[in-house]
Amino acid sequence: MILDWHRDALAEFRDAAHYYDGQVDQLGDRFAGQIEASTARISNNPLMPRCFYRECRRVKADRFPYVVIYRVKDEMVQILAVMHTSRHPDYWKSRLKNG
Repeated sequence: MILDWHRDALAEFRDAAHYYDGQVDQLGDRFAGQIEASTARISNNPLMPRCFYRECRRVKADRFPYVVIYRVKDEMVQILAVMHTSRHPDYWKSRLKNG
């Protein structure tokens, strides 16, 4: 499966990694590794988690309070958000219109 990152999801990913780097040395790298592991699980079996909103699915990152929200469209996985679980849960839904 091809992963297609929404530009805002990629920015969220980078911003969170940068934030964690500022907290503890190498923590940003560990966060990035967990998000990459989540996207690898998605790529290997994109239809495994059930849909929770329309055609969207989510996978929780291990050890961090983040979920990767995505949808499968044709032969592509569109990563819509890298969302902190304490953030407003609907902020990313406007991204569904962009694709």
